[in-house]
Amino acid sequence: SSAKHILVITSVYPLSADGNHGAFIRENILRLQSLGLQFTVFAPAYEGSKSYQLDDIEVYRFRYFFKLFENLVRDGAPTKIQRQPLYLFPAALYIILGAWQLFWLCYIKKPDLLHVHWPFPHALMAFPASRIWKIPMVFSFHGGSLLLANKFPFVAKILSWLLPKTMAVTANSSFTQKLINQIYEGDVKVIPYGITVNVKTSQGSTTNIPQLLFVGRLDERKGLTYLLEALPLILVQQPVRLRVVGAGILDTELKTQCSQMGLDDHVDFLGFVSKEELATEYASCTCFVLPAIVDSKGDTEGLGIVMIEALAHQKPVVATNVGGIPDVITHGKTGLLVPEKNPPALAEAIVTVLNNSQEAATMAKTGLATVQEKFAWERIVSLWEEVFMGVGCRE
Repeated sequence: SSAKHILVITSVYPLSADGNHGAFIRENILRLQSLGLQFTVFAPAYEGSKSYQLDDIEVYRFRYFFKLFENLVRDGAPTKIQRQPLYLFPAALYIILGAWQLFWLCYIKKPDLLHVHWPFPHALMAFPASRIWKIPMVFSFHGGSLLLANKFPFVAKILSWLLPKTMAVTANSSFTQKLINQIYEGDVKVIPYGITVNVKTSQGSTTNIPQLLFVGRLDERKGLTYLLEALPLILVQQPVRLRVVGAGILDTELKTQCSQMGLDDHVDFLGFVSKEELATEYASCTCFVLPAIVDSKGDTEGLGIVMIEALAHQKPVVATNVGGIPDVITHGKTGLLVPEKNPPALAEAIVTVLNNSQEAATMAKTGLATVQEKFAWERIVSLWEEVFMGVGCRE
């Protein structure tokens, strides 16, 4: 038989081979091609971006608004809507125009399966095509839409209506799985992400000053503001340098906070970097820090792929005990977990790691072993294979 064709519906996907935005979705697809499956991607346009081919995969970018405001998903739609309620217009059109264009794409392409990431709102968009063209759906949750469901009962209602109409449901962590189980009785399979960078051998930092590394979008739920507040408490005890990789909606606010606290000499804001540069940052840091929080919209880290990447580089990790983070970090074994929004606790954990290089090295080694076992692509691909076989997409 010919290769089964899966249409992947996602809000984020890289625009180029070096893009970071939605890199884990792309990596997943590239790895799943080994199963002999054929993929097409359906994702929103970013400020008028055209459809294109990447890795021999058709990426359809659907238009939903004027170029200028066609950036709803770049910093997380809930954040944008919360800051500027007028974004509700593009949000409504995103769903309506997306559903219409997806309907026609399914008519033309006749895929065997719709793989829906972030089922709110994408499952709503996929439902008409799925029902009329009789294409089964698989839902993959990454945390975000479920936390919205906790806050807005109508989201929970829509999801609990849609969930029984799917062939399979996956979650990126046991934390996300628990959230789904609050509104759905069926089976939910936990399939984490694997790493998206090529691991480099560890390089000592070029200076003698310990380097702390933060990687992530500069938005509220990543909690970088609390790490900045922790820095002076660390600097009293020893010199450190913080390297910040990523950009986002709080870019200016965080840089201002940094200057006002007199930390400009100790913090480097690097913006987005290439995969190659990112691997170098991981390889040369002394300690990786993820100070994530549950933000004002109830959103938090679904898994924390950046920690998995840091552990793959055999680095000790200090992170907060929220969301899916404990799926990756076992306190005292593969890193240190501290309460969220607590700069003194962050500072103390970081200083502990820096002052006990032997223990830090042991944790990093255990962390590497965990990643190789739990987050290895071979394991992830075989978990996906079971899902696709279950819905008749593998012979």
